[in-house]
Amino acid sequence: MKRYLAKLPIWWVTFLFSFMVLTLFALTISYLRMYFSEDIIVSASGRQILDFRVFYLENEFFDENPIPQHLNFLISYTDYIEVDNSFTANFSEDMDIYYSYRAEKRLVIQYNVNNLNHIVFEKVYPLSEISGVIRANALAFDTGDDGSPSGTYTIYPKDYIELYQGFIEEHISKMETENTIAQGLRNFSAELFISFAHSIYAPYFDLDETLQQSYQFSLSAEIYSFEITGESTFEWENDAPSQVAEISLPIIISFIAVFALSVLGLLYSIREWMADPNPYRQKVNNIMQKYSSEIVVYDKPVDLRQYTPIAVQDFPELLKLAINLNKHIMCYKDKTHAEFVTIVDGYACTYRISFYKKRVQAIGSDDGTK
Repeated sequence: MKRYLAKLPIWWVTFLFSFMVLTLFALTISYLRMYFSEDIIVSASGRQILDFRVFYLENEFFDENPIPQHLNFLISYTDYIEVDNSFTANFSEDMDIYYSYRAEKRLVIQYNVNNLNHIVFEKVYPLSEISGVIRANALAFDTGDDGSPSGTYTIYPKDYIELYQGFIEEHISKMETENTIAQGLRNFSAELFISFAHSIYAPYFDLDETLQQSYQFSLSAEIYSFEITGESTFEWENDAPSQVAEISLPIIISFIAVFALSVLGLLYSIREWMADPNPYRQKVNNIMQKYSSEIVVYDKPVDLRQYTPIAVQDFPELLKLAINLNKHIMCYKDKTHAEFVTIVDGYACTYRISFYKKRVQAIGSDDGTK
């Protein structure tokens, strides 16, 4: 087998090798497409947990601080409130996750008429805002008022009660100065919302989920309790292609290099296969193809008897002469040789290629012409 391969021309061996490599590439890609085109179920779940603690001012009746959560609370006794928020999400596989988080306080003043609450004033106080991207199969953090991964938000209700009382006092003052009469001032009420919103987005898997919960309690009543609004969990799943294989940069570069070399080898083999087996005739074909705009082909040879012949050793020298003097290169080709001639002031500058070494030319170069 080795002796047989040694007898083959180099372009034929190159063709066989390149063809086998490209065939292997095609089969591998077809297999990978079939393998990775199978649909799989990708799933995710998330949970948001809120917690609070109410701390009273120093007094003679309540010894336990924070106050037990099963009780209702007294606004006149309240010193401050601590609120915690945590969020966890799990994914069935690693993915690029864009996440964002926002926490805020919102003071709402309403007017109740006909059992309907009409918002007349609203003010938002941002607490935290975080966003980023991570590749993982799980996401978990507790976020505090300093924007760090953990912490607790501290709320002082009396700050917002004073704002609410200031609103009521100014409203009464406006009624007096503008000589207007308002009905039922006692129907005003104030509430404080402490809201937490978590959003996750994985574009490749078309995952887009948001959890938003709020603590809500009254500032205008002596007795208050906490009410939670919003969704605390999510469950998500979707069909997604399993094309998440890790491919390193060196593997990609090697793959491209081998593929490019195989293609070049195949092109080289095809070119050699289509080339003239006679190297001198092929050289003439290459010259005619490359410099076709500079060469005029005649069906009869140039009559050199009326010119002084000068042999040029290589075609580029003849080309240089023709371009510099703005002359055409004349060519005549038959079955035995090709002759390129440029006439310059009575001189015939000639470059001749014989297709057979045994033939002797009167004028020519070393390319099989002598």
